[in-house]
Amino acid sequence: MLSIFRTWWPLLAGVLSIQLGNGLLSTALGLRSDAAGFSAAEIALVMSGLYAGQVVASILGARFIARVGHVAAYVCFAGLAIAGPLSVLIATEPFTWTVSRFVFGFGLAGIFLVVESWLNDKSSNAMRGRVFAVYILVQLAGLMVAQSFVPLLADNLPLSMFIVAGFGVAAIVPVALDRIERPGRHPYVRASFRALIEASPVGVVGAVVSGFVWAVAMAMSPIYAQRAGFDPEGIALFVMALVLGGILLQLPIGWISDLRDRRIVLAGMAGLAALAAAVGAGAHGVDATVTVAAIALFGGLTFPFYTVAVAHVNDRIAPEHRLPASGAMILLFGIGSVLGPIAASAAMDAFGPRGFFLLLAAVTAALALYASYRIVIARPSPA
Repeated sequence: MLSIFRTWWPLLAGVLSIQLGNGLLSTALGLRSDAAGFSAAEIALVMSGLYAGQVVASILGARFIARVGHVAAYVCFAGLAIAGPLSVLIATEPFTWTVSRFVFGFGLAGIFLVVESWLNDKSSNAMRGRVFAVYILVQLAGLMVAQSFVPLLADNLPLSMFIVAGFGVAAIVPVALDRIERPGRHPYVRASFRALIEASPVGVVGAVVSGFVWAVAMAMSPIYAQRAGFDPEGIALFVMALVLGGILLQLPIGWISDLRDRRIVLAGMAGLAALAAAVGAGAHGVDATVTVAAIALFGGLTFPFYTVAVAHVNDRIAPEHRLPASGAMILLFGIGSVLGPIAASAAMDAFGPRGFFLLLAAVTAALALYASYRIVIARPSPA
């Protein structure tokens, strides 16, 4: 693991910095939108701006990177991540804040696209799972640490936005100045979802499910905890357990996926996650400690979904296809992220708070069954 940090520290430092800004921006704007008297629909519009920007960037970003190169594209995307938060200060109204979130989301996804295609281009199949596990670990750490700034800055919107912009500036420095080995330049190739599915159907489905589960867990877990009767400290503990589980199991699962058929690893993760969610559903309203333990285990088993799915896809495609494939995988993750909270809201309306865990159990069980089916009908092919 130390060798991964030594090799990739400029990119990892940049990702950590931009995720510190992302975590602070999302929480601060959510709180200030409510304090400003925005309606529920207006708050939803503001918060959805980020995901809309990410989807557009995943479609357009690969062509831009192929044209100007990874470093120049990274700097441009970081510039958008700096400008977005500052534009919040133009006016306190939903449209301006939605556009600001869109710009930031476009820059954020562009940075992810640069970094992920860079890591895939320069990582061997034997190490790709561990490299991506460290990458996701750094992202989670940034999001979690960012929350420590919120109590100090949430009431001071201008200062919060300037600090978010400062994190964007800090994200540029290590990548622009370090002499890390650049990825190969390849002519732009349009992403083909058919080719991705043919190369790794489990990886494609895993990316969608990863986005779905991530969005449900991160967006709806505070709502579940509140409806389940947790006090404010309990709600914070519930969400923290979810993220902490994801942090603790990233590296072990990434390491295992480098040693075994990644489809088997993904099937095992999904099956155990379904069991953890079922335990959470059973413990709902009965034992809060078991419920918290269940969400921690669920986060640990599902947050690495994207790591394993991306690694499996990139094991089986040519180097010149990795840049558009990164954009396609981010888009698939985004599609799942959009669908997740909608489905979770419907499940919780139909089954009460317990529907949160029931939905997670059903989706992860379906992924486990699909991955197992693919293992049975298709032997692993050479990378």
